Amino acid sequence: MRRTRVKAGYGENITFLADYLFLHPGATSSECRKALCEFRGIDWEGATRMRGQYTTYFTTGWIGSTWRNNPCGRYWTRMTRPDGRPGFMLTIEGVGKVGLYEEAT
Repeated sequence: MRRTRVKAGYGENITFLADYLFLHPGATSSECRKALCEFRGIDWEGATRMRGQYTTYFTTGWIGSTWRNNPCGRYWTRMTRPDGRPGFMLTIEGVGKVGLYEEAT
């Protein structure tokens, strides 16, 4: 795993994921995590090799339960896509986090 970017500032990953889900509703957690890794300059080595990387953003069980402001269920929620696979979509509160990540800068 190689990192080429600086550490994320407070809330930047949430904003990026909200933007990603706004542009790709129904995306799987793996698709979101892969995009976040690429954005952060971390080489994506496949879902199996990257197990655990950014997974807390998409869990509500025992892993996410210790996170006071867990974004899963708050900013995005699980859904069933038309193809029957699970995915995620933004909640009303999550739409407020969309900043369309200053692509112009």
